[in-house]
Amino acid sequence: MKRQTLNGAWTLTIPGSAFPETAATVPGSVYSDLLRAGLMPDPFYRDNEDQALRIMAHDFVYSRTFPVSAELLASDAVLLRCHGLDTLAEIEINGRFAGRAENMHRVWTYDVKPLLHAGENTIRVTLFSPTAYIRKAYEEKPLEGSSDAMRGFPHLRKAHCMFGWDWGPHLPDAGIWRDLELIGADTALLRDVSVLQRHAQDRVTLRVIARPE
Repeated sequence: MKRQTLNGAWTLTIPGSAFPETAATVPGSVYSDLLRAGLMPDPFYRDNEDQALRIMAHDFVYSRTFPVSAELLASDAVLLRCHGLDTLAEIEINGRFAGRAENMHRVWTYDVKPLLHAGENTIRVTLFSPTAYIRKAYEEKPLEGSSDAMRGFPHLRKAHCMFGWDWGPHLPDAGIWRDLELIGADTALLRDVSVLQRHAQDRVTLRVIARPE
């Protein structure tokens, strides 16, 4: 199996906003990138939380170029594995649709070999506004949660404390918050392994179940 990380330097663009295109880091987040660039104040100081919350009304685009070797493309399958997308995401590779995500708490894997070519490639990850999503979802189907949090937050598989709690501010950040990588696999790839133990008197039977990707 071959691995190629896509961590590191990216570019962040916020369409429809006054924010300029800025350097970004993966793993990371919108708030961390804007803070690093000096484009937003400390959200934990006084009422800066309100200004930070308004930023989340926008969509966000992370993009970069990356090389792909002929050796990686020779693999039976080339997968894009996203270990953490926060949260509503759409991915394009070389301008073509690669996949969607809507859950911050899981790993997303996409077959991207048909989208790649040897040499330089581009990837674009659009993260849609979490606050716009929960507002619309609440209007269509009211669902209450904590009285300290934003209305509609239970509709989204995103860390609920980001929407405010009795001990926390309303800072529903967005970003590629865990590793992003390409995986080249030949023949088969194990998705997960389950180990079961059977104890009978003084004898132990160990059975390993592996599921293919």
